[in-house]
Amino acid sequence: MSYGGGGMKRAFGGGGGGFPGHENNHHFKRQRIAPPRDFDDDDLKQQQRVIEDRSPGKEEDGASSAARGHFRPAMMSFKTFLNNQDDNITDEEALLEFNKYKKEFNRQQLNEFFVAHKDEEWMQDKYHPDNCQLKKAATKEAIEKRLEVFMELHTEGIIDQSRLEKKNSEKIEILLDTFVARLEGSDVVGLLDPDDQERESLCKTTSLQLRTIPPTLKREELLSLLTKYPGYLRLSLSDPSPETRWKRRGLVTYKREAKIKEICFNLSTQRIKDSELSPVVNKDLSQRIRTVSGLANDKSVVRCCLQLANRLVTQLDKQWGLWDTHENPENIKQEEDVNNPMLQAIGGGVNNPLLENIAEYLVEEMSAEEEELLGSDSNTASSFKAIECDDELTSRLDKLILYLRLVHSVDLYNAAFYATEEERPNRCGIFHVRDNVNADLKVTENELADYKEEIGRKVKAMADSWKVLSDDEIQELGPKNETEAVEILIQSHTEDLGNNKHLCSLCGKKFKGEEFVKKHIANKHEEKLEAVKKEVLFYNNYIKDPKRPALPEKPKPKAPPPKPVSKAPVKERIKENIPVSKPRGSIKDRLGFKNVTSAYKDPRTIVDYSDVEFSDIFS
Repeated sequence: MSYGGGGMKRAFGGGGGGFPGHENNHHFKRQRIAPPRDFDDDDLKQQQRVIEDRSPGKEEDGASSAARGHFRPAMMSFKTFLNNQDDNITDEEALLEFNKYKKEFNRQQLNEFFVAHKDEEWMQDKYHPDNCQLKKAATKEAIEKRLEVFMELHTEGIIDQSRLEKKNSEKIEILLDTFVARLEGSDVVGLLDPDDQERESLCKTTSLQLRTIPPTLKREELLSLLTKYPGYLRLSLSDPSPETRWKRRGLVTYKREAKIKEICFNLSTQRIKDSELSPVVNKDLSQRIRTVSGLANDKSVVRCCLQLANRLVTQLDKQWGLWDTHENPENIKQEEDVNNPMLQAIGGGVNNPLLENIAEYLVEEMSAEEEELLGSDSNTASSFKAIECDDELTSRLDKLILYLRLVHSVDLYNAAFYATEEERPNRCGIFHVRDNVNADLKVTENELADYKEEIGRKVKAMADSWKVLSDDEIQELGPKNETEAVEILIQSHTEDLGNNKHLCSLCGKKFKGEEFVKKHIANKHEEKLEAVKKEVLFYNNYIKDPKRPALPEKPKPKAPPPKPVSKAPVKERIKENIPVSKPRGSIKDRLGFKNVTSAYKDPRTIVDYSDVEFSDIFS
C-alpha cells in the first residue's frame, strides 16, 4: 500500500483493507490521494522498501513500512488541486471537490496507520474489543478494591477528620500512605505511625524508567527480562507517540530494598529485539502534597468546586457501576434517574453515601432583595473583601475530593486524571490541596469569578477527554460496516467454477449454487466471520477516540531570521555597502553594460577647408 504517493481506495463505507481472510485480493481500484513530496534520504529508502514489498501477500507489510514514517505526507494545496481539475469548473464545484479530497485523504491516513500498527500489542490493548473488555474488567476490579479500602477509612472516621489544607500536609501524606499500605494487603489499624520504620517499606518503592521500548515488543517478553531481578512489583507502559519516534516508555517498580542501581546497570548492557531499553533510575517525588491558590478557601469557590466534584463522582460511579445493583428490579427507576442531567447536578439517583443530601449544600443563599433595596450591590464586583470561609461546606467538599483522589485517581484541584496510577511506582502520588487561609488576603468578586471560571474550564476539559465520538460523529472518518465486511469476506472465498458450480476456497468444498456457499461459510466457518466483525469494531474503536495516535503533519520550515538593521547614520551605512576593492564605476558599468570597441572604422573622413578662400565665396 502506497503511503507517499497513493493508497487503496476505501471499500465498504470507508477505511479500506485490513480484514483477515482477504488480504491478497488486489481487485480494489486505486486512486491518487497524496501528492508527490520531497524526500530526504530516509524517505527514499522507506519508499524503496514499500515498492519492493508490493508483491502479492506483502501489501500489509508495505503499508506498515510507509506508515512508520515520522510525518504524514503533505496534502495538496487548493492551488495544486485546481491544476488537476477541468478548466470549466465553477468556484462552488471546486470547493466541494476539494473538501471531498481532504476527507478522503484523512480517511486514507487513518486507515494506513491502523493497518501498520493493528498487530502490535499496545494497539490491541487500546482498541481491540477482546482486549478492551479484559482491561475494563481489570480496571473495575482495581477501582472496587480502592473503594473498599476508602470505605474502611470512612467507617473508622479517618476521612471525616481530614482537612485538605497546606498546614495539614504531613497528616494528609500519612493518610495517603495508610491507604496505599492497605491496598498492598497490610493489616494496619488506623493511621500509620509517622515514626514507624515499616512505613517506608510498606509504602515506598524504587523504580526505573525505560526510555526506548520498541512498539513491537510484547509485555510478556519484557517481563521475562525484568522479573529476573529480585524485588520486582509491577510494570507500567505508555503508548507510543511521535515525540518518541513511536518508541514506548515504561516505569518498572521494585521493592524499596532492591539494588536498583545494579539492576539499572545490568539492563543497560542488554539488548532486546536489537534495541536498547535506555534505563535510568527514577527519583522519588520531590513534593507529594502540592497547593493551589488560597482563593479556593472562599465559600463561593468551595460551593463551585462542590458542584464540580458532585458531577464527577456521579459520572465516574455510574461509568464503573459503583453503588448501583442493576440486577435488582427495584433499581430500574433509579438507573433511569442517573441519566437525568438535573439529578446528576444535585446527586440524585445514586446510593453513594457521600452524596446524601448533597442538594442542601449546592444551593446558594444571598440577601438579593435587601442588597437591591439598600443599593449596596453597585460596586460589589470591584470592591475588596476578606476570604469568607464555611467549615461545614468545606468539610463536605473535602470528603468528595478525597473520594475522587483515592478511588477514581482524579486530582480535582489540578484537574488531572492519573489513568495508570495502579501500575505506577506511586499508587497514590501527587495530591493538590488548598493553601492556608490568609486573614490579610483581600479579593474582589471579579477575582473569585475568574478563579471559578478557570477551574470549571479545566475540569470540563478533563471530563471531555474521557468521551469518545458517537456513530454519527465518525461518519466523515470512514467507519467500517459489519454487514458489508462480512459480504466482502464471503465473496472473496466464493469461486465460480462455471456450470452453476461454486467452490469454497476456505475448505475446498463444491456446491451447486452461490447461495449454498454463503450458508456453508456462515455455518462452518463462523470463526472467520467473527474475526471480521471484531476487526470492524477494532477499527471503529480506533477512529472513535478523539486522541487516537496518528502521524503528525510535517512542520513547516522556519523562515530565516531577519538581518539585523544597522543603527549607524545613513552615510556610514552607504559606505559600508560599497566594496573597497572595486571603484564605483559609471552607471552603465553598474547596470551591466560592457565597454565594446568597434571593429570597423568610420568611413567618413575629415574634410580640410584651409585652402579655400572664403572671400571668393561670399563676394
